[in-house]
Amino acid sequence: MTSAPVGPDPDVTRARAQGAERGVSLRVAVAEDEEPLRAALADLIAGEDGLELVGTAHDADSAIELARALQPDVVLLDVRMPGGGGARATEGIRAVSPRTRTVALSAYEDGSNVLAMLRGGAVGYLTKGVSPTEILEAIHRAGRDQASLSAEAVSLVVGALPRDRAGRAGGDELLGGGEARFRRLLESTPDGVVMVEADGRILLANPQALRMFGYTAQELLGQPIEVLLPIRLRARHRGNRSDHFAGFRTRPMGSGLELAGLRKDGSEFPVDVSLSPMESDDGHVATAFIRDMSERRASEAMLRKNEKHFEALLESAPDAVVIVGAAGRISFVNAQAERLFGYHRSELVDRPIELLVPERFHEHHRALVERYLASPRPRSIGAGLELVGRRRNGTEFPVDISLSGIETSDGRLAAAFVRDASARNTHDVHERDVAAKRAILSHLVSAGEEDRRRIADDIHDDSIQVMTAAGLRLQILRRSLAGPAQLALLDELEQTIQLSISRLRHLLFELRPPVLDHEGLGPALSMYLDVAGDETSTSYHLEDRLTSQPSQAVRLILYRIAQEVLGNVRKHAGADNATVTLATREEGCYVRVVDDGIGFVSEVTAPGPGQLGLAAMRERAELAGGWLRVASEPGSGTTVEFWIAASDGRGPAGNGSSRLAPAGS
Repeated sequence: MTSAPVGPDPDVTRARAQGAERGVSLRVAVAEDEEPLRAALADLIAGEDGLELVGTAHDADSAIELARALQPDVVLLDVRMPGGGGARATEGIRAVSPRTRTVALSAYEDGSNVLAMLRGGAVGYLTKGVSPTEILEAIHRAGRDQASLSAEAVSLVVGALPRDRAGRAGGDELLGGGEARFRRLLESTPDGVVMVEADGRILLANPQALRMFGYTAQELLGQPIEVLLPIRLRARHRGNRSDHFAGFRTRPMGSGLELAGLRKDGSEFPVDVSLSPMESDDGHVATAFIRDMSERRASEAMLRKNEKHFEALLESAPDAVVIVGAAGRISFVNAQAERLFGYHRSELVDRPIELLVPERFHEHHRALVERYLASPRPRSIGAGLELVGRRRNGTEFPVDISLSGIETSDGRLAAAFVRDASARNTHDVHERDVAAKRAILSHLVSAGEEDRRRIADDIHDDSIQVMTAAGLRLQILRRSLAGPAQLALLDELEQTIQLSISRLRHLLFELRPPVLDHEGLGPALSMYLDVAGDETSTSYHLEDRLTSQPSQAVRLILYRIAQEVLGNVRKHAGADNATVTLATREEGCYVRVVDDGIGFVSEVTAPGPGQLGLAAMRERAELAGGWLRVASEPGSGTTVEFWIAASDGRGPAGNGSSRLAPAGS
């Protein structure tokens, strides 16, 4: 854990020097992990009449310690800071300094984040990129115990309340007070919460903790906390408990250790524990936030197992596999490719694919590769032709090749499945190949999504932070300018920065909308349609009839296909109306997008308006074990419908034999 700074804080020193001559009435702390933005916020507060900067922190633990030591009036804090995030920091600050009010800053404004922060005790929620004036006003309002929420944030909270795990009606959970409010918050938190007195006796356990450990409240209350631990860990825990109450600070527990809990039935399970101290009428109490890590550990083990299986599957595939990038250079080969062509893979990677083709075909082959990458679709190549490969020793041999294209953040890739046709078998080999192809292409899709997530994190943690800091610096500069021309130029600069931040936030949503993971497919598409409706004259409608959410992986594939379809509607259809329908059918998720735009001739194979990405969309649906169909006529609009199994990828065939109702039903 990182404690509050002991030596002089440079942000605070500078702030006090700037504000020493002003009358100060409101003491403010800043908790932000990005140093440029933290410094800019500190300077902004330093130059504001009626505010005094008393400290800065860079993670949740140091923010809580700072609040305990300095008891500020207001803490301005980042939602995604290290050490458990803003929600944990807000709860910890409220425990150690009940009079302190917190105002949240976030690059995201989705219902789950807003609700978590308000539950923790925050009185304001701002998105990074709002004007510096709005930040200062929110701080002043917090000092008066008044809330600061945008209309969008209020709408998100109201929409999230009916889905809240606690099932509470109305908004009193966020606005009420006292012990009843505290208990409601405990009941609604997704983690188990156990409150322990200094002697180790359990004072309180929320319903999640009781279910997690298999006890009733009557059985657990008053028992020593060690009853929830395996016997081998109890003696050590008693010593750790004594140390915690002696030091009495907020911290994660068991860093670097494998923590375990013990259920009433004697079974053990892995847990993650964070401890927060609290003062009560009877002295110190400790609150343990406990998360059952069984599912996460199982997922991690499964991921490691799947990675090993993928590597083994790739190396044991019956065909040589050669993956080629947009520049026509080889990015990957498997062991079969090494044996087939006589090269070591280090001699092939990053070399032109023509290395494996006889020289007389090089020019023609380069044109074929460029044409395929421009419009990729799964197919066998050279039907009716004799295709030839070239080994390292110069000898030539006949080959059969199947191609599959995939979109990644690095551009389009082509996966070539190459088979030596010298002793060609006559039996059907399609079923034997499909598992290897699907595994490879699935890996590429996963890699692309991981790249999207990484880029989104970089934008949030770097670009938006720096742009926000620049906007704050301009507001500070405004205080030293008086000329109308200078102020007008400053206004234009501020507007440009606000526009840049807005576009970055939009790009964040395009890359990986957090609401897709937190709330589901319907809410994510609803937000996407709201943005699309603001950018075009098309009126968008969503009919969400899902009775359950598909798995996260399937949810992501469905969202990406729908995003591509709606992008085509926005760019090419010229539609007045477009309707998206979601439904749970045949143990899967069915999506239909209908527009009343210009339509196109669906039998035409060459790409045209309204057909951008149809092959890639169909391939992605089929890769996931589903299907995609398109129906369109010029002047009559377009219908795109697709289906994917909710979890295991098995479902009805995509050749028209589906039991699902056709479009328009």
